Amino acid sequence: MPPINAPTWKRLVKKASSDAEFASPASESQLAAVEQSLAIQLPSDLRELLLEFDGVTAHYGSGLVWSASKILEQNQMFRTNEAFKELYMPFDHLLFFGADGGGDQFAFAIHADGQIHKRDIFRWKHESDERIWLANRLEVLFERKAFK
Repeated sequence: MPPINAPTWKRLVKKASSDAEFASPASESQLAAVEQSLAIQLPSDLRELLLEFDGVTAHYGSGLVWSASKILEQNQMFRTNEAFKELYMPFDHLLFFGADGGGDQFAFAIHADGQIHKRDIFRWKHESDERIWLANRLEVLFERKAFK
């Protein structure tokens, strides 16, 4: 059972983006498959959000938060794409989970031990390969509408 003060993710997302559309909830087994395949534990706030709805689109259909299966697919692609290895710094230290619709991605930082210890969220700018801090947790990303 979530803490009393836990955010209701749909309410937060709707407040930040009135055109948000939500998918059905992800299952524990779907999240476990992502964690096993990527060898990482999902941050608790992302896990809670995905259990409430498995992805959300907004801003004319952009994948603000991806489904569990797309999180897996995109992270595997970013880590194995040979062309990316020549164009960008490594992506092994980022867990991508969504995008702004203009090509930039949102990610949690993965520490040297292969786990996520902080809930800080970064924007990866695809044109410059910059990794810019956005928020100290997922809830704040929506409160500040920092994804725009």
